[in-house]
Formats: sequence, structure tokens, C-alpha cells
Amino acid sequence: MRLKVHHRTEYAYTNPVSSNSNELRLSPKLTSNQKVESNFISVLPATRLTRFTDLNFNRVHYFTVPQAHDNLVIDSRFTVETKKPFARDSLPYGCEHDQLKECTKIDACYTYLQDSRFVEKTPQIWKEALDIRADSNDVFETSYALMNFIFSDFTYASGATQVTTHASEVIRGRTGVCQDFAHAMTAYCRSINIPARYVSGYFYDSTRDQNLRGSEASHAWVEIYAGKYGWIGLDPTNCKVVDETYVVLAYGRDYRDVAPVIGTYFGGGGSHLNIRVIVECLQAKASSEF
Repeated sequence: MRLKVHHRTEYAYTNPVSSNSNELRLSPKLTSNQKVESNFISVLPATRLTRFTDLNFNRVHYFTVPQAHDNLVIDSRFTVETKKPFARDSLPYGCEHDQLKECTKIDACYTYLQDSRFVEKTPQIWKEALDIRADSNDVFETSYALMNFIFSDFTYASGATQVTTHASEVIRGRTGVCQDFAHAMTAYCRSINIPARYVSGYFYDSTRDQNLRGSEASHAWVEIYAGKYGWIGLDPTNCKVVDETYVVLAYGRDYRDVAPVIGTYFGGGGSHLNIRVIVECLQAKASSEF
């Protein structure tokens, strides 16, 4: 599937600001299931962007606008080609929980078993995760049950939480948006020793009535580690196994590691933020596996 994404972020400041420095995680990742055809980021007021790779292997752009300005516009446009992670009608069953004991010795997994800024393993979360797991000994089966529990028992409500809301608060309140659901599932998984990482990106809603939650903005979900199958994406907001309709921007321990825009500036008076995201499906090219 070929997907075209346009993500426009606009800040309107009450008073002029200066020395506006930001990190951007708005470039799609290069993965075995995702090939980047084009990628362009522009900033107004015009400034030079530098690029680096962070500790989670995300593509990051950095810039500073030194002069005084009233508005900041960050425009990201890219096209990717995606493919389904599994063979059609196949799911990654077969990895047992006991097989994950070695994950503490695997660098790629160890980080995603630990507490982080917005995700903490508590006795209450551990007990609830065990209850949801029940007698399952399959990692994917357990993870799917956790995803389904969040989808069924939590209420999707914009404005009920903030970007700083902790996973424990979300689990207590049973309310939030995609970011909160991803934090909650990450906490459940890590508490029972399933490596889980937080993923940011987008998805194309291919349903006839456009009824999937979160398609109108950037999105968040979880990837769990399932042994020989590697990292598997699960979307608790829509109770869906991640497929070729999803685009990965970045992954990390929690939202703080993958925030699309994060920065500081000198000045006061506050700001108004406006974000617009458009995800389009383009006509497929001639068949090309990658």
C-alpha cells in the first residue's frame, strides 16, 4: 500500500518569542515493512534543519529560530510504501511466556521492560494484567487479550487527559485517547514481562464509514516482542493488529521518547496550537517486495 501523509503544525504566540529550539520526530522510519519514497520537512520562519538518529534509532530533525517571531509553522510531507507484517490469514501464535525469560539479556528488549517517565509497573497493574491473562501461556494471545480489555473497558474521550498523564492514572480512570491507551497497554505488558514499546505514527482508515478512532490525527499504539516473530504492533484504541494501513514515525519507552515536536523558546504569553493531519492512499505501483 502506498500512503501519502501531510502533517502541519502551527503555533501562534500571544507575544513574540525568540531562540525557538525544537526536535522533530516527523520522518517515517525505515523498517522491513515500510519503505520511504519521499520525505520533506519545512519550517517557517525559514531556518536550517540538522538531522541525527536518537538512541531508539528514530530519525530526528533539530532547528533553532533565533529571531523574534509571532508564528511557527512546521510542515511534514512524505510518501511511504507499506506491506502487511504477516502472511494473509496468519497471526504470530506460538511464542510461550517462558521463552521471554532471556529478554533481560537482549539489548533490544531490556529497555522496554523497565519503568519510564509515563509508565510504571505497580502491584495493582501487575495483578490486573495477570487476571486478564488468565491461563494463557501464549505471548500474542495474552497481548491480544490486554488490547481487547482496554478497547472494551476504557472510554475514548478527547480532552479527558493531557500529554503528561501517567499510565497509572489512565488505568484508574479508564478514560483517555490513543496515547493513554498505548501507555496503559505498555504498563500491563511490562508488568508481566512482555517487552513493550510505545509507537507513534498514523494510519489510513480504509473502512467505508471512516469509523476507526484516531485517524484524523497522529496516532499511537504498542509493539510487543514475541520471540522469533520479533516486534508485533497492536492498536488498543481500535482493537486491531497493526497492518499495512499503519505508518511508523518513531518508537520509544513512552510518549516522551517519540513526541513529534518538543522544544523551548524565550518569551511569554502562551500560544495557540493547530495541528492538521491528512493520510491518503495512492495508487499502487507495480509489485515490488522489499
